Amino acid sequence: MKIDLTGCGKSYNRRWLFRDLTCSFQNTESWALLGPNGSGKSTLSLLLCGQVWPTEGSITWKLQDKAIAPEQLFAHIALASPALELPEEFTFRELLDLQGRIKPFLVTDVADVAKSLCDFDDKILDKPVYAYSSGMKQRVKLVLAALCDTPLLILDEPLTNLDTAGFRTYERIIEQYTQHRLVIVASNREDEYGFCNNRLRITPGAGVEVGSFV
Repeated sequence: MKIDLTGCGKSYNRRWLFRDLTCSFQNTESWALLGPNGSGKSTLSLLLCGQVWPTEGSITWKLQDKAIAPEQLFAHIALASPALELPEEFTFRELLDLQGRIKPFLVTDVADVAKSLCDFDDKILDKPVYAYSSGMKQRVKLVLAALCDTPLLILDEPLTNLDTAGFRTYERIIEQYTQHRLVIVASNREDEYGFCNNRLRITPGAGVEVGSFV
């Protein structure tokens, strides 16, 4: 997977979040999108996965040097975000089954792997998601995204609502399911993006800075 942004900018209500962003994101890289609240990190995440479009400039996606049409992006991208809503009448096991009908998983015994990652037992796995705490729901979102067999994984504020057990889930995901794929983390917390090698910082009024962590 490769994503190329050329002169990209995004505005809402006549206010520019960022402008003149030219950058390439390539397979196996890990990126941290940094910036204060309201700077446009989450918006940039949505732009990278094709859910919003730039106000100016262009963005292209390629897989093995072949362009991906915007309407086909969903098959190649997995996103976990606190803003995403789960269909809470389903159980976690049913959500895994539903997800598997849309995108392939990286593992075959997906229910057992998901249960282990989340520190859930079978009883929890078969409860409707509306009975879960906010932290448990966030673990479900992270695991659903991480286990998808996609070349791009985007994690927006991944530790939101997570306690110690939830942090263990995140650590396992980073250790086991971020290799050999492009990973982008939108965050202000080093414990979320500490594994990333590259950074893109959005500073309101000062533009965008792209570089590597040293």
